[in-house]
Amino acid sequence: MKLVHALLVVGLMVPGLWSPGAWSGALTSVSDWIDGNLIDDLDGKLDASDYLASAQGFLPVPIIITEPAVGYGVGAAVAYFHPPKKLDPAQHSHRGPPSISVGFGAITENGTDAYGGAHIGVWKDDHIRYAGALAKLNINMRFYVDGRSDGLGSDGGIKFNIDGVALFQQLQFRLRESNWWVGANYLFFTAENSFALGEILPPELPDPNSEFNLAGLGILAQYDGRNTVFTPTQGLSAKLEYKNFGDTWGSDFDYDKYKGSMAHYTPFGEYSSLGLRLVGEKVSGDTPFFGYPFVSLRGIPAMRYQGEGVVTAEAEYLWGFTPRWSLALFGGVGKTSAINALRGEGQTVGAGGVGFRYRLARKIGLQAGADIARGPEETSIYLTVGSAWAI
Repeated sequence: MKLVHALLVVGLMVPGLWSPGAWSGALTSVSDWIDGNLIDDLDGKLDASDYLASAQGFLPVPIIITEPAVGYGVGAAVAYFHPPKKLDPAQHSHRGPPSISVGFGAITENGTDAYGGAHIGVWKDDHIRYAGALAKLNINMRFYVDGRSDGLGSDGGIKFNIDGVALFQQLQFRLRESNWWVGANYLFFTAENSFALGEILPPELPDPNSEFNLAGLGILAQYDGRNTVFTPTQGLSAKLEYKNFGDTWGSDFDYDKYKGSMAHYTPFGEYSSLGLRLVGEKVSGDTPFFGYPFVSLRGIPAMRYQGEGVVTAEAEYLWGFTPRWSLALFGGVGKTSAINALRGEGQTVGAGGVGFRYRLARKIGLQAGADIARGPEETSIYLTVGSAWAI
């Protein structure tokens, strides 16, 4: 009510605000802007293609978090879109994303929060891509040890907190005018870790905590032949990455991580498509508990099923029953190997569900919607903007 009263006072004090001409002009300007930026001239439907393609300057972006491992959450970001450079189609068949600088902050219902900044840079006519981020992270999650041979597994997981600062830097280089990329990245994370053992041990025992540095240098090779980076419906994307963590880079842990991922998209008609995803990860050496790969499927919380090696396969069919609306049907399976240091056993789990998509930006291939997915333990809701898969 105080806000309403303040607006009324301001309105009465501003001459001409309540005149028919003032409101008519304002409404006409708003209507013209919406028609020119958010309405598709092809079918007259809501569409953000022209707005996103011409986006420059500052843009506020709401953040909605639906990851079940940390609970529902909200946040906000302010993105600055750098003026794009137009490429000559006669010389360059590719078109990269715009350069964007972002400041963000978010918090979830279980107390997890994060804030920081990031930059995506596209240079040299989209022959060099840079990604960097600096963030303060306070993470509350659970670590699960399933199927231990000594019976000390915890079906409910063990609560832990990691509070620290993370720095990420990556450079990728396009090979001539092809869809092939090579690059390198660096991760540094300094933090304090603590476990809440009161649920499984006598509460009078103190919770263990420790400080650590995690640092690793990685190299990667990637092929990206998708028809769009937003919601692909055709083409192939594949990536191989090796990362070494050790004293050389400033890490308290010494281990290697290998990852290979692939996604293939096949169109069916003008509005439907089938996507297939395959991901394999493996670690070896002195790996921290949070460094083990995990099954990544909608319906399964992050870090719920971990192993020294993990393979995940998933399929998603988008049935476009109108030019704007699609029904999403998806399902997958993940398999983990044992974590020998914890005397656990490997597991095989599956998850799947349904959802919907709205073709939010037809000209750049961006769809947005929501999914409901069921895993072995729970049902979760996810908001999806672009692709549900990060390759």
